[in-house]
Parts: sequence; C-alpha cells; structure tokens
Amino acid sequence: MFEYVKLKNFKSFGDVEFNLLDRKGNPKKLILLYGENGIGKSNLASAFFMLSETLRTMDVRDIMQSFLSENPESMSDEMFARIIKMRYKDLETLIRENKMVSSSDTMYLEFGFKLKDKSGKYILETNDSQIIHERLEYVLTKNKGIYFDITPSKTNISTKIFLGKTAYQEIKQACVKYWGKHSLLSILMHESDDKADEYIKEQLADNFDCILEFLSRISCKVKFGSRQERGIIGLPHEIFGDFDEGDVYQDEEHLLDKTEKMLNEFFKHTYRDVEKVFYKRTFKENNIHYQLMQTKMIAGKLRDIEFSMESTGTQSLLQLLPFMLVVVKGSTAVIDEFDTGVHDLLVKSLVQSLYNNLSGQLIMTTHSTLLMESNIPKECIYVITELPEGEKEIKCITHYDNKIHINTNIRNQYMNGTYKGIPEPTSIDFHSLLSTLGIGEKQ
Repeated sequence: MFEYVKLKNFKSFGDVEFNLLDRKGNPKKLILLYGENGIGKSNLASAFFMLSETLRTMDVRDIMQSFLSENPESMSDEMFARIIKMRYKDLETLIRENKMVSSSDTMYLEFGFKLKDKSGKYILETNDSQIIHERLEYVLTKNKGIYFDITPSKTNISTKIFLGKTAYQEIKQACVKYWGKHSLLSILMHESDDKADEYIKEQLADNFDCILEFLSRISCKVKFGSRQERGIIGLPHEIFGDFDEGDVYQDEEHLLDKTEKMLNEFFKHTYRDVEKVFYKRTFKENNIHYQLMQTKMIAGKLRDIEFSMESTGTQSLLQLLPFMLVVVKGSTAVIDEFDTGVHDLLVKSLVQSLYNNLSGQLIMTTHSTLLMESNIPKECIYVITELPEGEKEIKCITHYDNKIHINTNIRNQYMNGTYKGIPEPTSIDFHSLLSTLGIGEKQ
C-alpha cells in the first residue's frame, strides 16, 4: 500500500505532499478525496497513472518496433505510430503531458509504500524529455537499503536484486543502453515478463519481486477533461478487464461461466428490474467472442437487451467493477470521480461495502458528500485546497479538527467551509451572457 506521495512541478502541483498514513503509521486502506472543480483531484490521480505508465514504456518500444517493421501498404508508419500512442505512451509523451506547463524546473515524483510491514520509496525525476534520476529503497535482505540510484553520471545497482551475477550484468548493460528513455523498473519488468526468456525473472530476489508485483498490480481509472477515461488494471487471470465485450480462448470458457454468475449476483443486488445477465457467445476457431446481455422487465414484459444500450450510469458501474474487485483481492486502485453517473445512495452503499471488505487500498476522488454521512471513518476523508500563493494543499479533515465528535455531521461541516475545499457561491446573469453574444431575449 502507499504511505505518501510527493510531487513537484507535476501538472498543477508546484510542491505538494499527500500523506496516507493513519495515527499508528500504517497506510489507510480507503481514501476519499474532495475538492472544488478544477482544483487538481484528477491531476493527483494522474500521478499514480503516470507511475503505472512508466513501467510499460519498454513494452511500448517493442510494440512500436513490431508494428512499424511490418510496414503495411494500407497505412503509413506515422499513422500506425499515432494509433499506438493513443493508448500506449512513450516516456517523452508522458513527460510532456504531465510536467507543469512553462516550468524550467525538473518534474519530481516520490512514492512511499509499505510491503510486508516494511517501508520503501521510489523516486522518479525528469527534465523535459527523459529521466535524470531514479532511486528505489526497500529492504535488501534484513535491513533497508538502496536497490538502485541512477543519474546520467552514475549507475549504482545493488547486486542483491539478483540471485546471480549473470543477470546483474545483463540488466546493467540494458541500463546503459536504454535508461533515460526508460526507467530501470520498466527495463526490469520487461525483462522479467519476457516469455521467451524466464531467466531474469527466476533470478530476482524475493523482496524485489514483491516490489514489482505490487507496482504491476496498481489499477488506475482517470479522467482527462472531456477525453476518454483511461484505465490500467493489474488483474489476476480470473478477472476480466472488459466485462461488457471481448474474446477468450475456448479452453477458458469456464472463466466466462464464472464471470456470468458473478455479474448476475452483482446486478441483482444493484437493480430491481434486472431478471438476469448473460453472455451472448460466438464461437470461431479457438476463440469465443462474448457480448453482455440483460433480461429486464420493460413495459410489463421480459426483454433481452444488449448491455451497450444501458444508461451511462449503469455502464459506468460495470467499468468500475474490476477496480472494486482488485482492491478486495488485495491490490491498490486509484479511481477518479468514482460517483460519475451513479446515484448518490448507490455510491454510498458500494463504498461502505467496499470498506468492509477491503484487503487492498482504494484511493478515490469524489463529489458525493453523502459519503460523509456513512459509517466510513473520518480519517479516510481528505480535502484538496488552494493556498493564497497558488500552491495546493491536501489534508485529512482531522487536520482541521483532530477531535471530531462521533455525532458530528461531517457533511454539514464540510458544506459550511470548516474543512475548506468547496466552491464559492456565485450568481451568474445569463441574460448578460446572451447580450455579450449580441443575442436579445426571446420575444
């Protein structure tokens, strides 16, 4: 789980720290982040998203090279590159999208984490185009130490990451070749996931393998303004990333059967008019194409409809489900605007149920103040505000009142400005807006 995040020159954050520890010094398993529109909640979620994306840049390199080497006649290399970059980002693109606009200073991200009751931290610092510092600290064998500390002028990699010298030499050579445009974590993760060569993975020390597993299973669902949401889901094999439609091998049909059964249980508890959900299956060669369907009572008759015809809120709920499942299983998920399109009362019951079942960590941004009236502990509630000089501050509401009484209506306190982070009341003359456009009132 994450203990804290420090950001400098990242999007709208000049210098900010997000502390996720409870009073006993343990990471909180649930974080609800509030704040007015445009204050930076999505930007904070983007920091976790960028961390996840930097772990995949070596995979992106392979995909790009494979795709472009085919040189199909129907499409140019540049067009292929644009298609790939819509979903997979190289490091320079990630920096350009996340580094503070018009800042000449470096971008700095630091993530504190706790695994097996031991704390560690990962630092990533970039200029405008590449990494200039990367550092990882955690327990090497018995005591905390430095796994690696790399800058353009030095490359310190601990031999204790590996069980043998050969693997150490191979990774050090790869670092000389690729580091800067790729992080060492990306290089290591790529090499350890290489199906053609299991040697590197087998040579990783247990503690380091634990770090890679933790980072690779971070799931992020982040909104970028009006652009499509993006998600990275560190899923176990048994949980599909796409519940609505996709393909599986025929010998994995049992997973489809189990998923269908699970979705029936979920939606019958969520919606009264759902009779059942099922997968329409199309068999082709060794694959099964599946499409989610629903049987609902509509105008007094049970009717089968494609799930794609459902409401925006119901589809949002289905997209959220994999993220909810992974945090119950023990991973970390970051969900931006959890409540989008979903009824307040349903959001309240879902988050309360999640809190009661969490074994992992859920960090979510929300506007649903109704959650403040649930049984979720006050220590889980954070607010992001803007200081007079333009810097941002992220504080748990106990920072403003560390002795909040059990009967205190936190929602009312928040709405009254006790914990800050609320929009200022305003009155807009819409007739004036029309007049500015040269449009008179309707006659």
